[in-house]
Amino acid sequence: MATISLRLDTRRANAQGLFPIQFTLSIKGRTTSIGTGISIRAEHWIGEINKAVKPQCPNARAINDSIEKLYFEYSNRLREIDARGHAYSVAELRKVLTEKKEDSSRKIRFIDYMTRYAESRRTDKSTEACLYTLKVIRDFAGDDIAFCDITSNWLKVFDVELAARGISTNTRAIHFRNIRAAFNSAIKEDVIGIETYPFRKFKISASRKDKEALTVEQLRQITAYRPSSKAESIARDLFLLSFYLCGANLIDLYNFGKSKQGRIVFVRTKTSGKNENPVSILIQPEAAAIISEYAGDTLLLRFAEDATCYQTFANSVQKGVRRMARHLNIEGLTFYWARYTWATIADSIGIAEKEIGKGLGHADTSIAGKYYIAYDWTKVDRANRQVIDYVNGVSEV
Repeated sequence: MATISLRLDTRRANAQGLFPIQFTLSIKGRTTSIGTGISIRAEHWIGEINKAVKPQCPNARAINDSIEKLYFEYSNRLREIDARGHAYSVAELRKVLTEKKEDSSRKIRFIDYMTRYAESRRTDKSTEACLYTLKVIRDFAGDDIAFCDITSNWLKVFDVELAARGISTNTRAIHFRNIRAAFNSAIKEDVIGIETYPFRKFKISASRKDKEALTVEQLRQITAYRPSSKAESIARDLFLLSFYLCGANLIDLYNFGKSKQGRIVFVRTKTSGKNENPVSILIQPEAAAIISEYAGDTLLLRFAEDATCYQTFANSVQKGVRRMARHLNIEGLTFYWARYTWATIADSIGIAEKEIGKGLGHADTSIAGKYYIAYDWTKVDRANRQVIDYVNGVSEV
């Protein structure tokens, strides 16, 4: 297979003392160069694909962006050529690479692809979120926007416009993650090339959700609270059960199978299909007491065995949580706060980020963690016990 690399040709400077940046194309021991039309001073050269020149170089950002885009464009074409099995000489290959090629991303309307992408989501909630992002994009740019129109600069302008409308940082982050997911999907399906991807130069910002975590005192108030109805009692108990199980999501509580050897082993519904590594949580005594109250015949809890569908069940629980919040004067409380609260308290008492992430069911992004290291879940067991003891006042840190 042919390879392509970047170099600065320092053999001869031009009249201004600048040297040309070139790509070197190699195949079967023969090489040729492809010019970029860019020349710089030698002292400004770095030579990395994503950072060809130093910041001190005039127009450094534009040069780096241009070089990176060209590299991904050439690399993409080389992969396509290799997949087709065509045999070219190095001169023929250079001609093929430098021929003007119609940009497929210009022909494909982003709105059309995003609509299909939204409809393919696994849950109604994800579909609704993507369709709402579509509506916001239409309001801003209309229907005819193509993939190639959505550049890093376009995303920045879009972000400023949304902020001017009073849309919060975290809501904007949801929109950008939906756009990014659609780009990733289109690249994976070979609908567009990787050179079109705009998120290498645009970082998605999100604010911390400090307001969505209870204080220890507020959590103790919930523990001591005496509900006024059966629905409110279920809501309170499941909220606490989520906390005692390292912030397990409500849909996972609903679907949990029977425990084995005192542990719940499960794959999070949210990451199913993407992260199949199971989470293993030890059932602490506080959790066991709640589980025994609502035990199911075939599942951990009985709610999924009733005739009620999940959405009706979830709405009832959220309504019960809001009613409890009004009685306790906790503004904005939702069921999801149990998860944030567990993580926040764990962090505040010095639990390592690794154990917090594993307890929450986050994927391990390191290569060693993914493929080579068998995780010791007793570390999460000890961390969870520390958190619960801290809330119970057994161990003040």
